[in-house]
Amino acid sequence: MTSQLNTANNFEENRALKRKLEQLYSQEAIIRGELEFATSLSLEQPRTEVVNWLANVEKLRNDCPEATSEDCLPPRQQVDMLMHEAQDFKRQHKGLFEARETKLLEHNMVGEAFRENTTKILEYLVGNQKSLLGIYGMGGVGKTTIMVHIHNRLLEETNCDKVLWITVSQDFNTQRLQDDLWNVLGRGMLQEKDVRKRAAMLCDCLMKTGKSIVILDDVWKHFDLKEVGIPVGANGIKLVLTTRSIQVCHQMQCQEMIKIEPLRDKEAKSLFLEELGSKVALDSETTAIVKSIVKECAGLPLAIITMATSMRGVTDVFEWKDCLKKLRESDMGQTDMENKVLMKLKFSYDCLGNLEVQQCFLSCALYSEDKLIDKFELIEFFIDQGLFDELEMREEQYFRGRTILKKLENVCLLEDHGETVKMHDLIRDMALHIMSATSIVKARKGLSRIPSEDYWTDALEKVSLMENHFGEFPLNMSPNCPKLSIFLMNSSLWHNVGIPDSFFKQLQGLKVLNLSGCGLRDLPDSISDLVNLRALLLRKCSELCRIPYLGKLKYLRKLDIFYCQRVEALEGLEMLVNLRYLDLFCTRIKRLPKGTLGALLNLQYLKVTLVNGEDITKLWELETVVCYFEDVDDFNKFVRMAFQKRNNLRHYELRIGQREAEYYWGISHDVRFPKWERIVHVNMRSHAIVSTGGESSGGGPRILIPQDVQKLRVDNCDGATNLFDMGPLENLEELSIIKWKNLRVLCGGQDEEIIGIRDSSSRLPFPSLWFLKIRRCPKLKYLFKHEPNFFLPHLQRISICNCEEMVEIIVAVTSPPPHPHPSFPSLKDIFVWKCDKMKRVLESKWLPHFPNLRSIEVCDCENMEEIIGGRPPHVPIEEISLEFLRVENCQNMKNPFPHELLIHLQNLQRIEVNDCKGMVGIISRVGQDHEGSITTPVSNTPSSSSQSLIYLPKLNYLRLRNLPQWKSIWEVLTTCDSMEVLEVLHGGRDEEMIDIHDSPVPTLAPPLFPSLIDLEINNISKLKYLFGHWPKFSLPHLQKITISHCEEMVGITIAVTSPPPHPPPSFPSLGHIYVCKCDKMKRVLESEWLSHFPNLKWIEVIHCENMEEIIGGPLPRVPAEKISLVFLLVENCQNMKNLFPHELLLHLQNLQIIIVMDCKGMVEMISGAGQSQEGSTTTPVNNTHSSSPSSISLPKLKDLQLNNLPQLKSICEVPLTCDSIERLEVIKCPELNRIPLQLQFRDIEDLPHIKVEGEEKWKTLIWDHPDARARLQSHLHFDGSHYMLKGRRKQQLSESGSESSDADFKEV
Repeated sequence: MTSQLNTANNFEENRALKRKLEQLYSQEAIIRGELEFATSLSLEQPRTEVVNWLANVEKLRNDCPEATSEDCLPPRQQVDMLMHEAQDFKRQHKGLFEARETKLLEHNMVGEAFRENTTKILEYLVGNQKSLLGIYGMGGVGKTTIMVHIHNRLLEETNCDKVLWITVSQDFNTQRLQDDLWNVLGRGMLQEKDVRKRAAMLCDCLMKTGKSIVILDDVWKHFDLKEVGIPVGANGIKLVLTTRSIQVCHQMQCQEMIKIEPLRDKEAKSLFLEELGSKVALDSETTAIVKSIVKECAGLPLAIITMATSMRGVTDVFEWKDCLKKLRESDMGQTDMENKVLMKLKFSYDCLGNLEVQQCFLSCALYSEDKLIDKFELIEFFIDQGLFDELEMREEQYFRGRTILKKLENVCLLEDHGETVKMHDLIRDMALHIMSATSIVKARKGLSRIPSEDYWTDALEKVSLMENHFGEFPLNMSPNCPKLSIFLMNSSLWHNVGIPDSFFKQLQGLKVLNLSGCGLRDLPDSISDLVNLRALLLRKCSELCRIPYLGKLKYLRKLDIFYCQRVEALEGLEMLVNLRYLDLFCTRIKRLPKGTLGALLNLQYLKVTLVNGEDITKLWELETVVCYFEDVDDFNKFVRMAFQKRNNLRHYELRIGQREAEYYWGISHDVRFPKWERIVHVNMRSHAIVSTGGESSGGGPRILIPQDVQKLRVDNCDGATNLFDMGPLENLEELSIIKWKNLRVLCGGQDEEIIGIRDSSSRLPFPSLWFLKIRRCPKLKYLFKHEPNFFLPHLQRISICNCEEMVEIIVAVTSPPPHPHPSFPSLKDIFVWKCDKMKRVLESKWLPHFPNLRSIEVCDCENMEEIIGGRPPHVPIEEISLEFLRVENCQNMKNPFPHELLIHLQNLQRIEVNDCKGMVGIISRVGQDHEGSITTPVSNTPSSSSQSLIYLPKLNYLRLRNLPQWKSIWEVLTTCDSMEVLEVLHGGRDEEMIDIHDSPVPTLAPPLFPSLIDLEINNISKLKYLFGHWPKFSLPHLQKITISHCEEMVGITIAVTSPPPHPPPSFPSLGHIYVCKCDKMKRVLESEWLSHFPNLKWIEVIHCENMEEIIGGPLPRVPAEKISLVFLLVENCQNMKNLFPHELLLHLQNLQIIIVMDCKGMVEMISGAGQSQEGSTTTPVNNTHSSSPSSISLPKLKDLQLNNLPQLKSICEVPLTCDSIERLEVIKCPELNRIPLQLQFRDIEDLPHIKVEGEEKWKTLIWDHPDARARLQSHLHFDGSHYMLKGRRKQQLSESGSESSDADFKEV
């Protein structure tokens, strides 16, 4: 700073500046003193602005050290500014110090989801990638609670300068939010009134504050952050908002959105009991009620906490029962549940604002609890009520309905489940609470009688009794409900239950009547007088024979009698001039009287069997039509009217010339938006097929095809020889040509024997075609010519069946087509079936024209010799994309591929070869090509070597079934690193052993299938062993072995006299062995091989006649804890006398489940307990010999089931201690007198499920409590000859088997 020279003229000004400077330094001393005092006591931290101010004053002092002299003074403006800032500090409350941020009061939260969400949110806030997060979910689900935890954690653990919490709420306005933010920043009141200036001040303040996190709780609508003054992303500033609407998150441009879901059942119960805080243990009856109450709270933390708090101190069970009943009836009255929960949820309903949307929401609550409601059905219900009457077209009404459903999903009032939606239980309770004074909703309540007339008040507007089981209807019931507009009783009336005529007499205001799916035979005549009725729904009333006169129902807009298969006539239908929707499909009404349909000029949706051409051409408002035409002229009249004159038609299924039975078989019974399609099915002989936009080349009879058709099927069109006249069909996606006797080409001259989709002189008639299906066209030899004059950019699938003269898809060529672009760039699948003259599917030279061909399937082609013929293609290996090959019942095929071609198919993932009697191997022998050399996969250049290694890096599934001439998988060395599943079924000729790798020397060699996961062997008649005893193989990823119907199978591995000298395990990942109907097998494994199966958890042995033991041979030389077997199932092994010797069982300490069934020869489950061969036993503790032990422990055994073992005399000679048992069943074991299981006595809730035959067996169980049997007596149930103790596992086990072990077997 430069010095200012004093002159006589500014002497007074300099004196005034000196006084101000002295005052400034005085203020500096005071402020420093206050800060030093606060710092010494660790009271508060100085504000950033104050620290900056002190630094500026210090800089001024250093720049003007002689400021007391008149020769050197600082600029007056600088001194004035610093003085002004000091005065600002004084005016503000605690202006020198940062506002102290305090923790917010937390509620307890439980569950893994809560911890996961907390961790995820913290990671986003602490990291640098995301700066704007949206947390959304329904009201009461815990969004605020989780953010309170986040807020407090941030204060404790992060280096944020500020964590600011603002509750926004429904009555949001920008100015209030600015005031709240200014206040939490410690700036007091924001005096500025201009919103833009306030935003600038707030933005500046946040930027100076530094790294900050702003939490905006309970945001209901979006706003512009810049207008408020929140500079998200700048200078480390981040923002988190909570809202009930995902739409708000999108509109606020949240970079990450996290939905908070309701609690799971276990977590919900834990939270309830924690909040209940009862010091007295709940008895079993109250515990069951608590479980039901928690279920009614549907995982909503707010509801759970509210209910738990309201039930504190309640001890009488009748109070608990009364509470549960009120909850189930959604009738909580003026309780905390209503005031704290339902009213909170109702805010979301109130904020919908639009009455139309609110009515749609309330309509959803008329369905049953937990119902997955079809969206199409729901929108139809909205339309039936007249909620969208201002929209004239039905398509527009569907759009509106989908928009409203999306809005309700966005604000978490509905849950999206694809094509269905669901209401959360408490959201539904809130909706029912809103409608409580004007509705009866008893949907799917199991009612057998309709509610009595006392409930039917004159205020009723809606009644939903759907999905009940009414077996009777009061004869003279006549409710007086003049305001009732909706009555839903679909799927509620049993067969032969009638509705009395009196019932509808006083329901003149009724607008929607749904009796669909009821067992009614007749409808009461009083329905004829419901003059305000808009929708009469009788869908699938299959017993209904008669519908009363309809002529008075002038306002009726919808009549649905689909599948009322006994109804023969409708009287007065022609009088329903306002009818928009008519479905008469699958009734006995085959054709309406002439003039009836023509009178219904407002019809938008029509589904009938036969139509009269003169009548249907009058229906200009039609948007959807499904019908059948007998007459070609009628069909053509309708097509001209509908498409040449451009009416409203959006969807159609039009069929002509079929027999009625075929018509019903092919028609769509469920026409749904937005899956509407445009379909034409023609079954006419001697007619040309002509598009409404094209011209016929002949002068004979024609059938007009709508130009916008999407799916076209033409059967038995004997008069057509090509399809050129059909075009152009710009929107055609699927084309099916069935039984065209004289068809030679799709487009082109009649003398050709091939199908050419396009001639060089014509434009492409089907540019959108993606599926081409050809069936039973006897004169076709080829589909396409070799000239490059066709291009099908969207064709994805070709299917050819029963074309007896078909030789090949494309004519064979001597050189690749000179086509610069692929002819079939999108083709993925080729399917060929019963084309007996075909010898190959494709010529290899055509492969460049199929760059995306993924799948080839060839079935029942008698003379098929190869899949792809000719020399290998001149393209890079990686550009041939074939992934899947299936060959079935092709008796003349010996090898699907030559070696030279297979090396080009590097993308192959799955091969299936079934029932090919001539098949010798997958790959033919390595041979010379035409020049005497072969092509290697590495360089794709000729090589003289005949020993090329084939590498199939992506092949993961190989299935070989019923190949009697099969010799080998590969005749050349092949590596498949990705192989996961290998199935060999009914194959092989001479081999007695399968080795995954066959090496002449006993050294560790690389396996063929290092990634093999699943090996299945079935019906290999001469197979004796899977693996030899040499330790030359390793299958590191093999998880399952399945062996079935191998009659000569002796063992998985050959028995050896000493353990294999292989240091690492040969099968380190094998978890599951399944053996079925291998009658010569005597054991599954040799014990010395156990060390090679360190993760074997599951063994199943079924129908093995001569099986004697599961694991044979001497004791394994591995520690007991390293044998991991968890599950054992033995069924129908008649020669097995003992399950395990005692010495081996001691090594199986991880066993959790044992199931033995239908083994007639089983005498003893555990043999030799108490004495070994040397007169000593091995204990499970130290795996060393000891004298006879008093008991054996199976510490992890959870499930023991012994069923139908007629010779079983003993389970074990010494007691079995089973502390973890959850289920014990001993049934149909007549020779067994005692069950020596030693069990723990626990609370009834934790007891196992026990089922034994007879009281004597029950008494032999050993409990660790002397009074256990007496205490359990009241919980015993006698069912026939069985004694049953129903513990907590009973229901779970009956529904899902051994649920407890699921986690242990995830990898199996």
